[in-house]
Amino acid sequence: MSLTSKVLEGLNSQQREAVTYGEGPLLLIAGAGTGKTQAITWRIAHLITTKQAKPEEILALTFTEKAAAEMEERVDILVPYGYTGVWIGTFHAFGDSILKENALELGLADLGVLTRPEQIIFFRDHLFEFPLSYYRPLGNPARFIKAILTLFSRAKDEDVTPEEYLNYAYRLEEKAKADPEALELAEVAAQQMEVARTYQKYEELLAQYGKVDFGNQITLPLKLFREHAAILKRYQERFRYILVDEFQDTNYTQFQLVKLLAAHHENITVVADDDQSIYKFRGAAISNVLGFMDVYPKAKQIVLTQNYRSTQAILDTAYRLINYNNPDRLEFRNNIDKRLISGVKGGKVIKHLHYDTLSSEAEGVAKLIKEKVERENCSYRDFAILVRANKSADPFLRSLNMVDIPWTFSGNKGLYSREEVQFLISFLQSVADFEDSVSLYYLAASEVYQLSARNLTLCMNYASRRNRSLFYTFSRVPEISELDEEISPESKATIEKIIRDLEEYADLSIKHTTGEVLYKFISQSGWLKKLTSSPSSSSEEKLKNVARFFDIVRSTSAVLTHDRVSQFTSYLNLLMEAGDNPAVAEADTEADAVNVLTVHKAKGLEFPIVIVVGLVSGRFPSRWRRESIPLPDSLIKDILPSGDFHLQEERRLFYVGMTRAKKEIYFTSAQDYGGKRPKKVSQFIVEALDLGKKEMLIHKASALEVIGRSAPPLSKPHQLYESVPERRVLTLSYWQIDDYLTCPLKYKYVHILHVPIMQHHAVVYGRALHGAVQEYYRRKLAGNKVKEEDIISVFQKFWTSEGFLSRQHEEQRLEEGQEVLHRFYQRVQAEERLPVYVEKEFSFLLGNNRIIGRWDRVDVHNGEVCIIDFKSSNVREKKKADKRTRESLQLAIYALAYQKVFGKIPERVELHFLGSGLVGAATLDEDNLARTIEKINEAAAGIRARSYEAKPSYGACHLLTCAYQGICTHYVRSS
Repeated sequence: MSLTSKVLEGLNSQQREAVTYGEGPLLLIAGAGTGKTQAITWRIAHLITTKQAKPEEILALTFTEKAAAEMEERVDILVPYGYTGVWIGTFHAFGDSILKENALELGLADLGVLTRPEQIIFFRDHLFEFPLSYYRPLGNPARFIKAILTLFSRAKDEDVTPEEYLNYAYRLEEKAKADPEALELAEVAAQQMEVARTYQKYEELLAQYGKVDFGNQITLPLKLFREHAAILKRYQERFRYILVDEFQDTNYTQFQLVKLLAAHHENITVVADDDQSIYKFRGAAISNVLGFMDVYPKAKQIVLTQNYRSTQAILDTAYRLINYNNPDRLEFRNNIDKRLISGVKGGKVIKHLHYDTLSSEAEGVAKLIKEKVERENCSYRDFAILVRANKSADPFLRSLNMVDIPWTFSGNKGLYSREEVQFLISFLQSVADFEDSVSLYYLAASEVYQLSARNLTLCMNYASRRNRSLFYTFSRVPEISELDEEISPESKATIEKIIRDLEEYADLSIKHTTGEVLYKFISQSGWLKKLTSSPSSSSEEKLKNVARFFDIVRSTSAVLTHDRVSQFTSYLNLLMEAGDNPAVAEADTEADAVNVLTVHKAKGLEFPIVIVVGLVSGRFPSRWRRESIPLPDSLIKDILPSGDFHLQEERRLFYVGMTRAKKEIYFTSAQDYGGKRPKKVSQFIVEALDLGKKEMLIHKASALEVIGRSAPPLSKPHQLYESVPERRVLTLSYWQIDDYLTCPLKYKYVHILHVPIMQHHAVVYGRALHGAVQEYYRRKLAGNKVKEEDIISVFQKFWTSEGFLSRQHEEQRLEEGQEVLHRFYQRVQAEERLPVYVEKEFSFLLGNNRIIGRWDRVDVHNGEVCIIDFKSSNVREKKKADKRTRESLQLAIYALAYQKVFGKIPERVELHFLGSGLVGAATLDEDNLARTIEKINEAAAGIRARSYEAKPSYGACHLLTCAYQGICTHYVRSS
């Protein structure tokens, strides 16, 4: 079978037409469950296999890293020669790359992307530099910061520059001056002028400090293309084919960027479903998809209607609902048929369950799931409970706990509110500020110290009565007679330990980073070992959240002048005040647990049984809330629908929720949610089920059920994980393979649980050296001159003060690294040839195991290929260097990758030891690669089976200095 035939195999006629479409614009209208991702990835593969385009001539844009990764994986599977070279990524990642490649033209140096909370802090830091008056009341100067930044974000969504906003404000001002009686207009004009000038100043400050926000990652590349025709032409010629997934989610500015890029060839494919446009709150412009044919009147329009997910009954019910959005639908406007046809057999299971109270509703949902699992051979993972907002989930989670049903709650914010993270924050706050009694109270009551509630309350009450801190009181318990007599000897010992520990960590925090202090505390206290020793899903969930918090600690260190506990806690407090509360760790999708998530979060997913809850007026549809400072209507370029756009979007959201269901769907509602009046059932239920004004049966809880609500919940059960099926593609890197072969338990710690560890100083040193070397070659390949001080600067940028034995140790290592780079620079200046590839990504398939990685450097000379990897270790014997190279699994995998991608085994592999300048060399043959494949398959088989038992050995545990020795009960110690 030819490559082209293989790509087209299994496609229906509509998909085949879309995949094989030639040149010109294409609007692919793909309804829910019709295989749109399959169509777009198959189209990319078809363009490559038929040689209509080289891989590097294709640009595919989507909205999430997860979607981009899935698309890349599918293309890899379809295109058998591995690495394709297709640019597949998010809009913001693409924009960021454009900015970095053209930083000089934009007058930007090393860019830092501000998150939303960081934007708020940045704005507050410069608050009195802005020309504000009305929006900076002296009684509460920070009152409007969030609203102003939201306005700026909306302006960038609509391609409104500061200059355009200023011109609007000037026109408004002139209009007000022309009518002195119009006092209200004059006030509005003054406010708009204030906002416009602040917008201009904000952009100037961002540029001055080398910062961009998420909006800038789109608006600045657009500005670059508009002002630099030569640069635009270069990218237009580079990307001959442009494909945009989830086009209905693009904002006005993103479409302008895509139109400019596609203007030369007009080979633009957009995949969209207007009925699933649900992101207006973050700028999505439904007019982009509704008006696509107006922009490209010669565009081909293909509609995918074959549904592979849901039963016909579910599809018909959803279609009945969404028709209430006519005439503001593509089907109505373009006179096409979007009615979905099911390829799934199944009966009609669509029910509405109405209860008397919210508690009864939550209990009813839990009871329904329990009964179906016990009687119908369902798994818990078959169920999804969809809520309109995160806060609506709590009653349902409690009810699931009460009847011993495992659950996962995906994507919800609240990391800082988690018990395990609050514990870490309380520790840091207590170390940074001995006067912080609230944090110390929480710390003392934690499972680490377990100070009795009675004695802790006695101390806290004493401190409150005398306006003293809890730390002051703890320090003087023996001196305070009323406490000395009341507090038990055991509690006194605990209090003494708390004081001693805090003073010790406070001393440590003077010279060590936040991460080092925090890691030492959770290690020495035994808390980390306790978490890792427990096999429960609760402990695993906690570990993942702790790991996320450590990631925040490390990333925050980059923005602090000095990474110390006191600075970190101050900055963290600012982040939290600014509304920062990141999402908790994602749940394991393989866990046999009920999926609880918002409808927005559920988009793109599917479940056998879906239960949409809280379906009453005011909850779903939700009430529309106008922005505090709205963008003026005359500046909005997105053409809003003629109807009630908020109600239409809520209906589309409901449609998305319905079309997640494969077999069964349940709608639940209640009369009483705690307000004064009974709630009305959502109009969407009436529309979808065509209920009319029928009387609804109300399910009421019995007296015993009401009493039982006060019973303590059962413990959340252990979640059992099934093996990864052989048919599913498993993506692995060298590091994952090596970690698993070294010790499966280590693999679990690193790649499953993400157990936080203190970085070893050798890792910090090696990463910084590696970054500097790669930057040197990148600049050389781009044709730029590189000075020695340039790579030293990059080395310092990658450096972090973590894991070193002392400040003196760090300084000497830093000096050593700079000397190593000096010698490296002197050596490479004499090189006559440049590498063919530097930091080149690859992927290839071994069965259904997808191996990914990145070659440090690939040289090709006179047809001979050499793969090079750089090492920071200071090997000084040629024999040892050659042995390391010959036995390197990493180089063997890299050589295997080259064979799979380019069809030949490299003539040579080399390790370049930067410290000594020595080069280790080896030649690999088919036997070497066959043994490498065996090792890959061995690791993949164990990972698929979820076999994570420890394999302790002297070499793995001691010689390799495993970072998890302190928490591993299987650790083999040297005699």
